Amino acid sequence: MTSSSTPSLQQLYEELPYPNVPISTSARGALAGLYCASLTTAQYARSRAIVSSEGALILNAGCGSGWETLILAEANPGAQLVVCDLSPESVRVTEQRLRYHGFENVELHALNLLDVEQLGLQFDFISLNDVLYLLEDPVAGLKVLKRVLKPQGILRANLHHAYQREVIFRMQKAFQLLGLFDLPTGEACERVREFMHNLISDEARAALRWDATIYQDNTNMRANYLLPGDKGFLIPDLMRMLQEAELGLVCLVDYADWDPTLLFKEIPQWLKPELDKLSPAEQNHFYELIYPNHRLIDFWAEHPGSSLVLPWSNADWLGGRVQLNPILTDDPDFCRSLAKAAQKKVEFTCNWPGASRRRLRLSPAQVAWLGSLLQGPTPVQTLIQQASQANSLEPETAQEQVLTDLMALEEFLFVMLDPTPSGEALDCSWQQNGVLATGQQSLVD
Repeated sequence: MTSSSTPSLQQLYEELPYPNVPISTSARGALAGLYCASLTTAQYARSRAIVSSEGALILNAGCGSGWETLILAEANPGAQLVVCDLSPESVRVTEQRLRYHGFENVELHALNLLDVEQLGLQFDFISLNDVLYLLEDPVAGLKVLKRVLKPQGILRANLHHAYQREVIFRMQKAFQLLGLFDLPTGEACERVREFMHNLISDEARAALRWDATIYQDNTNMRANYLLPGDKGFLIPDLMRMLQEAELGLVCLVDYADWDPTLLFKEIPQWLKPELDKLSPAEQNHFYELIYPNHRLIDFWAEHPGSSLVLPWSNADWLGGRVQLNPILTDDPDFCRSLAKAAQKKVEFTCNWPGASRRRLRLSPAQVAWLGSLLQGPTPVQTLIQQASQANSLEPETAQEQVLTDLMALEEFLFVMLDPTPSGEALDCSWQQNGVLATGQQSLVD
C-alpha cells in the first residue's frame, strides 16, 4: 500500500519539514487550527455531548514540522498524543517543538501512517492535516485509520479541492514536463522563481497564483508548485471515499461556510424550494460548483451509525446550562475583549471558524447576557433573567430572544448546551441527543 510518491515525499520532508513555522511560535492564538483540532468541539458536532479531552488518546498521523501537533496539544488539555510521520527529521523537529512548549505526554514514531496498526493502539481522535490527498490510495489510508479508531472516536482529515486548486495542479504538470520535480530542491525552486519573474505580465503571474513574497520560502514552494503526489477532490469524491472506507460523515469542519444561501444577496423565490430538495452533501456540491473558494474539503468522520442526533426540546434548553466553547475560554484575548464589550455595553465582533464567513457579530443587547458565560457554565434561566433586566424586556420576550440567539450560536459551535437538570457533566457515552439549529444572519458579518 506504499504510494509511488512516498520516497519523493519522504526526501522532501527530510529536507523541508512542513510547515515552516518557527519552533518558538505559540499555538495559543491559532483559533482556526484549535477549532479543527479540538476533540470537544468535534464530539459536540457529532453527538451534542460535552466530552472532555482529559485522558483521551489522540493520533497525529503525518505530523510534519509539529505545528499541527502543537495545536492538538493546546486544543486538548490532558490528552495523550501519539505522533507519526514517514520523515525521521519531521519527527525530530516535532519533538523539539513540543519540548520547547512544555508538552511531554507525547509518543513519537518515524512511521508511515499506513502502518499505524503496528502500534496496537485505539484512538479517541485521529487528525491528519494536509496528508490524505498525498496518498496514492486515500481510501486505503482511511480504512487503516478506521481500524485504529475507537467505536465512538472521530477522524479529522482533509482533501485539496479540485476546482479551487486547479491552477496549482496545472502548474505542477507544467513543471513536471520541464523536469523540475527531479532536481534538487534549491535548484528547482530557483527555476520556478526565474520562470515566474520572466512571465510577460503581472496579470499572468496573478492568474497563476504567484506571490513572490510567499514563495521566497522553499517550503511554501515545495508545498504547492512542486508537490509530488498532490491531487484534488470534490464533495461527491469525499462521499464515495467515506462509503468505500465504511466511515460516516459527521460534517464538514467549516460546514457553516458552505451554505448555498451565502452566495446570494437575496435568494430567488423559485430557488429556495429547489435547494431544500437537496441533501446536505448535494448542497455542499452545489456550493463548490458555483463558488469553489475553499482550498480544503475539511471534515470530521465517524464509524457509521455510532451517534444518535435528535433535536433539543425547549425543556432541554430551559432546564439546562450553557457554556462557551472551551477553546474560547482558554483564549485570554477573547475573554478580555468580550468582558470589555459587556462592561461598556457595545457591539462585539470576533473571528470564529465555526461561523459562516468565519465572523460573528454580537449586538450590545446580546453581549449584555452572553458576557456572564465567561464565568463558566450558566443556567439558561439565568441568562434569560439577565437579558430581561439588562434590556428591559418582558420575561416571555427575553426567553424567545435568548433561545433564538443560543440556538444560532450553538449551530456555529460557539456555545454548548448541557441539558442535564442536575448540571452534572455528561458521561462519555457520546449518545446525547442534539440538532443543528437554523443560523441567525444577525450573528454573522
